[in-house]
Amino acid sequence: MSVTRKFSDILTRRTINSSVRFFQVCVMGGASEIGQAVSLMLRTEPAVGKLVVHDTWRAAPGVVIELSHVPSKSTLKGYLGEATMKQALDGSDLILLVGGLLKTPGMSDEACLDANTEFVKTVSSQIGRLSRMPFVGVVAEPINSLVPMAAELMRNEGTFDGRKLFGVTTIDWMRARTLYGARHGVAPEECFVPVVCGHSDETTVPLISQARPGTDMTDPEIRKFVSRLRGYEESVTRAKRGQSPTVSVAYGALVCARGILAALSGRDALVHAYIENNDFGTSYFSGLVRVDANGVKEMTRYTDDISECECQILEEALDRLRKDVAMGKKILEVE
Repeated sequence: MSVTRKFSDILTRRTINSSVRFFQVCVMGGASEIGQAVSLMLRTEPAVGKLVVHDTWRAAPGVVIELSHVPSKSTLKGYLGEATMKQALDGSDLILLVGGLLKTPGMSDEACLDANTEFVKTVSSQIGRLSRMPFVGVVAEPINSLVPMAAELMRNEGTFDGRKLFGVTTIDWMRARTLYGARHGVAPEECFVPVVCGHSDETTVPLISQARPGTDMTDPEIRKFVSRLRGYEESVTRAKRGQSPTVSVAYGALVCARGILAALSGRDALVHAYIENNDFGTSYFSGLVRVDANGVKEMTRYTDDISECECQILEEALDRLRKDVAMGKKILEVE
């Protein structure tokens, strides 16, 4: 079975069957734009036995009431305020961090990091105090810095397992398939385009040399493809009259959650994620990750036929990624 087919099968709903175990999923920041969309999709996900929605925003109870109107066999529970955070997290198998401020046009990664540090800091510290670490998926931006930050905070609290912490980068893979398929006249679901390195307009690197179906794109065409992929978020924001992408990002979070829930159920799973990984000249790296019930098993490596052009793009991205990682790790230095 090809990697493309295997990846698609694992990430589709068809992997969830009647023998699946039911899990508790907690959405932190569930009243945010992305949080509401993620919660809605998870509400009817077969593997979710209990959905917990938490937010500090006062509209959260209304969101939970709305979700309760969606017919589902899963249990639904809502929590409001920082004082209830521990209750919301307790017993969770998967926690998604989707709150914080959405990045807007003209906002730098540094400004977005400053805005979302408190959210990730508070939640990560609480997770670190749990008796066991669940799977944790960070959707809040900027992922390049917030995931290392979350890791340092959890380590400082005592409960941490790096195999279970993910930056959710599925949206990069989705966009790459869409763009590649459109260029080659192929349905996106029939395309496989690995996206590696980081998750930003300077660190996202699609590997066209590894794409399927294959292509003979020139170096200038590859650079143009990379530029278009990195600019997708901005183009969506312009089309939405200044509003950031939310629906596609939420769906990416759902796809990642499905993969993790499949792994927890004992099935082979692949997710596109940003994880702790020292194999690529930096301590964090994004790519296609194989996961089991204990967390990350391995990340797919691509060493054959990577073009000189791609190597150059990757080196430039790694320089920036190292700075982003270092910025996130500094959290304990300024405590």
